[in-house]
Amino acid sequence: MTTDQIFAVYLRILTNDFLRYFLFAGPAFLIFWVLIRKRLEHRFIQEKFPRAARLWHEFRYSLSTCLIFALNGLGIYWGKTAGYFEIYSDISVYGWLYFLLSIPLMLFLHDTYFYWTHRLMHHPKIYKHVHKVHHMSTNPSPWAAYSFHPLEALIQAFSLTFMLMIMPLHIYAIGIFLIYMIFRDVLGHLGFEFFPKGFTRNKWLRWHTTSTHHNLHHSKFNYNYGLYFSWWDDWMSTTHPDYDDIYDAVTERRANHAAK
Repeated sequence: MTTDQIFAVYLRILTNDFLRYFLFAGPAFLIFWVLIRKRLEHRFIQEKFPRAARLWHEFRYSLSTCLIFALNGLGIYWGKTAGYFEIYSDISVYGWLYFLLSIPLMLFLHDTYFYWTHRLMHHPKIYKHVHKVHHMSTNPSPWAAYSFHPLEALIQAFSLTFMLMIMPLHIYAIGIFLIYMIFRDVLGHLGFEFFPKGFTRNKWLRWHTTSTHHNLHHSKFNYNYGLYFSWWDDWMSTTHPDYDDIYDAVTERRANHAAK
């Protein structure tokens, strides 16, 4: 490939990465933090909203993350072209069953990867050099979804590369995974809780993390490392001990508000 061709591929991947971030974080911020903020203030997890300077900090670092994610995407493109990764487009190659199972498998693998790398980044000798940037948002907004130090952005980006190293993936399965990933990233940093009362105490539902789950990680730091699921936190005893009570307190405000 020529330099111009490489740049064209990088620019296309960068555009896709930025649009995926902006088209999820932007509407979430506009709807919840601007248009209906007053009507949903009783569902805001923390007591006060962050200052505008913190929101700009989140947005700027998210832009740098898009640049790094696109570099990783370029590496994946090269790996596919060179035959190191198998990204296929014909579902019949592995069948519908593999296609359908590959998506939840990707989510489980990513959640596992995220949990353990996340815990590692909280090690005192690593935290201030890698993860501190993300935790400067102790009260995050949707713009914080990609607010990473460049080194953390590289770690986060490598998760897809890792999965391609061990399994073939359909291009649509990757697309569904990436869309769900940014949706959950934005949800975790939304600042508002919209799941119903009792959600975290239901044994069939509590495995699904909530906005409160990740918000507690930002405010309390050493708990709730999971991304999509609470399994690893529960198994490793890193779920915040007051998670259920705090979730209840947030979701019960709706009934109190409606009763006024």
